Amino acid sequence: MTMLEKFMAFAKTLPADQLESVEEVLAALMESHSEKYDLTADQLAELDKRMVEENPEYASPEAIAAIFVKPFLA
Repeated sequence: MTMLEKFMAFAKTLPADQLESVEEVLAALMESHSEKYDLTADQLAELDKRMVEENPEYASPEAIAAIFVKPFLA
């Protein structure tokens, strides 16, 4: 029995009120795999370019804090 088959058997035993929350989580999981979250060709090309950079430059802690509104502790 596959894990998916085990999960389906488990889900069938859940009462309706608990099954609703499981369905919401599954819907969110499926949505996270949507094509709308795929990287564009330009983004993939930029990643390829950066991955071969011999002397990469990293953002400063201040620049990170400005984006995330709190410091990033390394």
